[in-house]
Amino acid sequence: MANARVRRAVRGTVLGLAAWWLWMPLLAVLVWLVKHFLFGGFGQQDQSYVLLIERQFFPHGGPWDAAPLFWCWLAVGLAGTAAAVWYATEEAGADFTDWWPRLTMAVVVLAVIGSLVRAGTGLWDDDKDAGRFYARSTVLDIPAGGAATPRSVLPVTGHSRPGDGTRCDLVGTSDVPACVKTAPMPDFDFEARTASYAAANKALTDSAGLTSGVHLLDHSLHYLPGAAGGTGGAGGGQAGGGVWTAVLDGSGEQPMEGVAVWDGGTNSVASCAFHGDHAFGRAFGGTGAVSLRNLLAERFPDLVYSDQDVWGYCDGPDVRTAQPVVVISVAREQGWKQRTVTAPAGVLVLRGSADGRPDLAYRPTVDPGDLPGAVYPASVVRSQIHEVQWLGGRGAKDDRGFGYDHTSSAANATNPGEFLLRSKADGHLYYVTPLVPRDSSSQLVVAFAVLQADRVGDGLNDLHVYVRADDAPSVNLDVLASRMVSYMAQQTSITISVGQGGALQEIIPFGRDTWRGFVDFNGQTQDYIDLSGDATVTPNLVSLKDRITPPGGQPQPQPQPQPQPSGTPAPTAPAAGCGGDPAQLTDRQLADCIAEWSRTLQGRLLAQPPAGG
Repeated sequence: MANARVRRAVRGTVLGLAAWWLWMPLLAVLVWLVKHFLFGGFGQQDQSYVLLIERQFFPHGGPWDAAPLFWCWLAVGLAGTAAAVWYATEEAGADFTDWWPRLTMAVVVLAVIGSLVRAGTGLWDDDKDAGRFYARSTVLDIPAGGAATPRSVLPVTGHSRPGDGTRCDLVGTSDVPACVKTAPMPDFDFEARTASYAAANKALTDSAGLTSGVHLLDHSLHYLPGAAGGTGGAGGGQAGGGVWTAVLDGSGEQPMEGVAVWDGGTNSVASCAFHGDHAFGRAFGGTGAVSLRNLLAERFPDLVYSDQDVWGYCDGPDVRTAQPVVVISVAREQGWKQRTVTAPAGVLVLRGSADGRPDLAYRPTVDPGDLPGAVYPASVVRSQIHEVQWLGGRGAKDDRGFGYDHTSSAANATNPGEFLLRSKADGHLYYVTPLVPRDSSSQLVVAFAVLQADRVGDGLNDLHVYVRADDAPSVNLDVLASRMVSYMAQQTSITISVGQGGALQEIIPFGRDTWRGFVDFNGQTQDYIDLSGDATVTPNLVSLKDRITPPGGQPQPQPQPQPQPSGTPAPTAPAAGCGGDPAQLTDRQLADCIAEWSRTLQGRLLAQPPAGG
C-alpha cells in the first residue's frame, strides 16, 4: 500500500513537472508553426520571430550565456519544481528528515538562487555590455596642443593609464575599454553640398515617379558625394559633384519603378527605370508576391536593415537609359555576453532581370570605390555614437553625464547628423556628425564624430570622436544660423526664418572650420551661404538660378508670347518688371516678384509712424 502511494505521488509529480516545464517551449513552437505554415511566403514573420527568440532568450543559439529572461524563466521553473518536490514528499508520506528530500530541495534552492543571480547580473550589465562592444572600435582624439585636456573628455582621461602609443596613447581604467589618442585636430576638408536634405526631399518627391502607386521610399533619400561624374553627370551636374538619390518604390501590387536622381547644383531631376532587361517585380511597400521585404527575409534570414540604409543609383553614362541599382547596407544581430548587438554585415545589391525576378547579390565585404555611396550602415553609426557615453564607466555616465549627443539646433532639426561627405585629402567617404555635450543645454559643438563609410567587411569600423580644445573658437549652430540670417538680410534686404518649415534649413561642416547653410524657398534651395566658425573669413553667398525640371532631364516648355490685337500695348517683360500677366511668368520669375513685393511692403510698413505717437 505504501509503495502504491509512493508511485502515485511520483507519477503525478512527474506529469505535473512535465506540464510545468514544457508548456512555454511548446507554445513557442506552436506560434512558429502557425507563422511558418499558415503565413507561408511572408518571410518577415519567420525572421522577426526567430530574431526575437534569440534576442530575448538565446543570444548564442543555446543556453550558454543565455539572456536574463531565460534565467528568470529557469528560476520560476525551478521554484515550481521545489513546490512539486515538497508536494510529492508529503503525498508519499516521507519525512523531510530523510536524506533524499533534503538533498533534492537543497539542489533546487541553490539552482534557483544561481539563476536569479545570473538574471540579475545580466540585467545590470545589459546596457553596459552594449557599451563595451562598441567601445572596442571607438577612439577619442584630443588635440596635442592647447592649455589643457578638453573638459568634455576629463571623465575618461582623469582615470587612465598609458597605452601602446600606437593606436591609443591613453587607456581608460573603467570596466568599459576607452582608447584616447593625442593628435592634432585634422583638417576637415570635405567637399561641400549644394542643396539641403529638405530641398532634395521636396524636389524628388514632386518631380519623380511616372506611375500611380509609386512614391519615394521613406528615408531612402541619400547624398552620394562625387556620384555625378560616375553616373554620366546625373541630373546634369559637373563631373565630381554629388547628387541626391531616392528609391521610387511601389505599393500593393505595383512594383518598384526605379531610382530618382537630383543634382542640387543645377536643380535638375532625372530618373532611371526598371524595365526591359532590367525589370523588377517587387517593392518594399508591396504586398503578397510583390513584397520585397518578405523575399529578402526568406533569402537572408540572418540579415537586418533599416530604411535609412537603403539607397540607389543609376549605373550608366546616361541617367535616363542607365540601369537602376538598389543597395542595402545590412547588419547582423550577433551574440555578445548575455545579449545581442548589431554589427555591419556587408551589403545587398539589387538589380532587375529580363523576367522581372530581382537579381539579389550579397557582398559581405566592400572596398572603397566599389560602390558610389555608403556601404557602412548609418543606423550602426548612430548606435556607436550613442554608446560613447560608456567610455568613462557607469559612474561617469550616470553621475557626471559624460558623452556626446546630436545637436538640437532648430536649423538642423530635419537632419542633425551622419552627413555623408567626401574628403578632398584621400577621396574616401565619411559620416561626419557635429556633437554637443550630452545631458546639457549647451549647443556648443565640442566634438566631431567621423567614421569611414565606403568600406565594410571586418567588423566595426573605427569611430573617431575628435574633441575640440576648450580654447578653440566656439561654434554654436544657433549662433551660426543667426549670423547667416543677419548677413543674408544685409546683402539682400530679405529676412529669413530658421528651422523646420523655415528658409534656413540645414548647416553642415566642410573645409577648415567652415560651415554651409542652405536657404530654401518653396521647398527649393535658392541660395547657400558659407561662414567660418571664428568669423575671420568673409562670408560667401551664392544664389542658384536654375529651375526644377521634370523626370528625364528635359527643360520645362517656356510660355510663348501671345499675339496682341492691333492697338493693344504689349505686357511688360518679366525681366523688366512684375506688372505683366502672372500666367506669362516662369516659376522663378514669379518667386522673384513675390520677394520684391514683400520687400516693398516691409519698407512701407517701417516708414509709417507708430500709432499713438
